[in-house]
Amino acid sequence: YQRRVHGQDLWPTVRATCGPVGFRAIFDANGVSTLKAGYQHLAPGGRLVVYGFHSMLPRKGGRLGLWQWVRLGMDYLRTPRFNPIHMTSDNKSVMAFNLSFLFNETDMLQRAMGQLLGWLEEGRIQLTPVTTFPLREVAAAHAALESGTTVGKLVLLTQAVEGLPTPVPAQNEGTCHSRRSGPGGD
Repeated sequence: YQRRVHGQDLWPTVRATCGPVGFRAIFDANGVSTLKAGYQHLAPGGRLVVYGFHSMLPRKGGRLGLWQWVRLGMDYLRTPRFNPIHMTSDNKSVMAFNLSFLFNETDMLQRAMGQLLGWLEEGRIQLTPVTTFPLREVAAAHAALESGTTVGKLVLLTQAVEGLPTPVPAQNEGTCHSRRSGPGGD
């Protein structure tokens, strides 16, 4: 599910859109399911930035059962190991971070947010779709999140927000409909 974009295989779709040269940076929150291919699609001098391991985590919440622990262990063993000698000759790099450890770095985060907002105003970047749910529909929001079919961000609204349309119920299980898109969204 992580290797598909709007029902299409990720890498042929990306190559058709962006060309075959390779990418200067790939940001990967999926982990084991996409790291190796991400590294292979870097241009010389490119950086693979890892900030999560979503594909290793169970889709359903709660306690992990025996088979989920076994799968987690198998996925850990399948996680690519990047050899520094090969990385040097490939002229590519892999780096990782955890946003949770950056909460005290307010100056850095403010500068980064200012730059992102500037790029948004200039039209250089676009917002991802935002799907909203009223708080009373938290179960539907969680089901959409666990389905693995959502795109963009899911937001729970604690009260009516002026200017945001009300949620549209999903037509069938496993489908998430975008309630609001940013510029250039859906």
